[in-house]
Amino acid sequence: MSYTQSVLVRWATQSESDLAGWKVYQGTASRIYDGSKTVDAGMTLSTDFPASSIPGVGNNILTYVAVTAYDQTGNESTFSAEVTVTRAVPLLSVLRQVK
Repeated sequence: MSYTQSVLVRWATQSESDLAGWKVYQGTASRIYDGSKTVDAGMTLSTDFPASSIPGVGNNILTYVAVTAYDQTGNESTFSAEVTVTRAVPLLSVLRQVK
């Protein structure tokens, strides 16, 4: 049984006057991101505490996440520090599989 869910990612804001938004990258190997899963978070509702949901994080799969900022002319920053996310298989689904 396979499940995927979204994960909420938050990051520190930047103060550049031409900041246009952020992109959230994810992949299953460190610093190797799947472009089809990149989320353009734009300017989130709260620029004090920006956040975005990343879809498709599978259970028991280590997922690497990093964020970049981009300006109004499309210039993109280097990647942020990388974090990892692992979603555990819900106990109920494990019990159902064992039966």
